[in-house]
Amino acid sequence: MRRSTDNKYYQTENTGKGFITHGDNEFEHISGYPGNIWVTKNLEWVERLSLTELTKTRAQEIVDAAISGSEDPDGNQVVINLP
Repeated sequence: MRRSTDNKYYQTENTGKGFITHGDNEFEHISGYPGNIWVTKNLEWVERLSLTELTKTRAQEIVDAAISGSEDPDGNQVVINLP
């Protein structure tokens, strides 16, 4: 199995069953964020889905746009910072 030493950022829609298998996540965690952003070091999962890497800055812009206007229970803008 191949993995990166650093987190990599991708945008793709979750296609449902088989999108992330137990084995994929067991080998190297795959995290999902608003705007269909995925963060992982699992290069085999990336290759299986033919994903194109985004810069962290671009991925953060997509997450920010997806949550724009979202508020927590106290009325504060929700903020998510990618790892």
